[in-house]
This record gives sequence, C-alpha cells and structure tokens, in this order.
Amino acid sequence: MKLIADRVSTLFQLRADMPVTAAQGRLLMYLEARGGGPVSQRDIEQYLNVTHTTAKGLLQRLEEKGFVRTAFDSSDGRVKNAYVTEKARQSREELSKHIDAITGQMMTGLTPDEKEQLLELLKRVYRNIK
Repeated sequence: MKLIADRVSTLFQLRADMPVTAAQGRLLMYLEARGGGPVSQRDIEQYLNVTHTTAKGLLQRLEEKGFVRTAFDSSDGRVKNAYVTEKARQSREELSKHIDAITGQMMTGLTPDEKEQLLELLKRVYRNIK
C-alpha cells in the first residue's frame, strides 16, 4: 500500500501543471468541498489525519503559493481558519482532471465489478485502521 501511495504522489507531481503536492491538492479539494471556507485548522488536521505541525505547514505553503488565505476566527482568536482563493477556484477543474486521470490509470484493466469490490475492500481496510 505504501508503494501505491508513493507512486500516486509521484504521478500527481508529474502530471500536475500547478505547483502543489498531492497532499496540498487533497487539502484544496477538501476546502472546496466544504464551500471554500472557513474551515478550521483543527478540522483539516482531523480530515487529513495529520498533526498540527503538518496541517500548519500545508496551509503555509498553499498560502505562499496564493491558493489559500488564513485568518484567525473573529469570535475565537485561538482558531485559525482557511479559505480558498480565486486562484484555487480557477485551478479546481485542472486539479480534478489530474486526479481523475490518475484514478483511471490505477483502475485500468479492472471490470466494473472489480472496481466496486476494490473500493469496498479499501473502505473496510480504512475503517479498520481509523
């Protein structure tokens, strides 16, 4: 599974025309799915299952690249929220295309039933370790 995850990350970097890593792309897709923000850093940590430091680093790099902006919550200054920028919104379609292409490549040669079975098995494995 580690080999597959590493290869997917490599393929993402090779295919992507935008300067984001696979992890950064996953975070951008999550933020978009949540309506673009505000999404707390704590929610990001839980969704990605990463440490505070890792989430903070992902957000900092995305902010430096202009894909997100962060701000402390006006009602609770301890909570840092993330918001997608217009640049991220404009890049969403391209990012989705790359993800779909990689997913398609991974599923090449599998029948629809095998694809469904694989996804169900992977979900079960994930639930077992969650």
